[in-house]
Amino acid sequence: MAPLTETLREGLSLWGARAESLDEGVDEAFDERRRRKLVAHGASVAAFALAGAVLFWPVDWVVLDAVARRAFSQWRVVVALLAALYLGLARWSIAPRVMTALLVASLFASTAVAGDAMARAGDPGTPFLHLLYLPLFATITLPFTLGVRAAITIGVALSAAVGYWGLHPAYRGHPAGALWWSVMLSVASLVVWLGHTLFLLARENFAHQRRLSTWNHELELHVAERTAELRALLAHIEGVREDERTRIARELHDELGQELTGLAFVARHTSERFERDPGAIRANLGEIESGLQRTTALVRELVSDLRPRMLDDLGLVAAVEWLARRTEERAGVRCGVRADELGELPSSTRTVAFRVVQESLTNVLKHARATAVTIELRRESRALVLSVADDGVGFDPQRASVTRRGGAGLLGMRERVQSIGGTLSVLRGDSQGTVVRCSLPR
Repeated sequence: MAPLTETLREGLSLWGARAESLDEGVDEAFDERRRRKLVAHGASVAAFALAGAVLFWPVDWVVLDAVARRAFSQWRVVVALLAALYLGLARWSIAPRVMTALLVASLFASTAVAGDAMARAGDPGTPFLHLLYLPLFATITLPFTLGVRAAITIGVALSAAVGYWGLHPAYRGHPAGALWWSVMLSVASLVVWLGHTLFLLARENFAHQRRLSTWNHELELHVAERTAELRALLAHIEGVREDERTRIARELHDELGQELTGLAFVARHTSERFERDPGAIRANLGEIESGLQRTTALVRELVSDLRPRMLDDLGLVAAVEWLARRTEERAGVRCGVRADELGELPSSTRTVAFRVVQESLTNVLKHARATAVTIELRRESRALVLSVADDGVGFDPQRASVTRRGGAGLLGMRERVQSIGGTLSVLRGDSQGTVVRCSLPR
């Protein structure tokens, strides 16, 4: 159970709020909306007053005597006319300030007429005097600031006093007067407190709605951006897949196909020579053996390009060192590998780490114009920390377009890393070049 002081502090938190504590522009926007809504709120008060004045008129014939009924009838006519006037003008594009002034003036006038009607219906000893507290409650729903609300509430109370005590001097000095003023002061204070609390709640709700609208807009932009990125990534993956299929098909056709065609020719020639001279086929058998070795090496190379077996057999460090040697042989870029003793790693972590290194080296060869690359594998308490640093020209990761292969490559790495709960960052090097760093769960 929360302490009483905490409960009171929470209850009074609205009153302690300041406009400057709101988000920038909220208070001005709320004031503009409040001025527009004043006309609508005034119309609701006028409609309620008109309905009450007209619909409850027949009740007067049941509960009131002739004098009180006549006094109440005059008050109902005035209230109905003022309410109908306000509702009629509210249909026109009249300035909100004018409509607000008309509403306040109507409220003061109808309250003064009500005071006069109550005084003519009976002396201060009758209950009619205490019905004059009710007009104060009409101000509760009107969105006024605290100072304006207090002034209007006091104005309504004084209007009631003018109608009752001012127009009927004979009632002045009546013992019920002191009680009436005491209760009127209490009711006015309560009405101001309730009205301003509703005002603060409305302002807070407006601020929350505005903030939610801003967040919703930012979320929509983020979702649209991520959708565009994922579409670009999908297009990139499809393009890479087609390129890989084309490369494998070309190598199968050009190199493996050539080797198999040559083997078939040698095998046919060997068969013909064997029929003529069985001892003369030794050289042909050597050609067949060499062709088979070349074919086996080509198949192994194709398989290694798809997924090196040593990644599963010998581990991540051995696979990364093999990838570094291949990069040195193919592109002439010095590749150094520094690695801790990593121990047993999950298969998903090994795969993602290897693909990050592979994609990073591909980006280095395509874009960085680097002469040296350093690959580091470091073991931490619950993570594998991987970094690939080059000495190339560097680039701004924020400006990499996902619609280009480089940007889509980075996005693909990030998606791979995040899919297993890791993090990836692309940074500028200390002097030049780029550093790709990621942390993967162990």
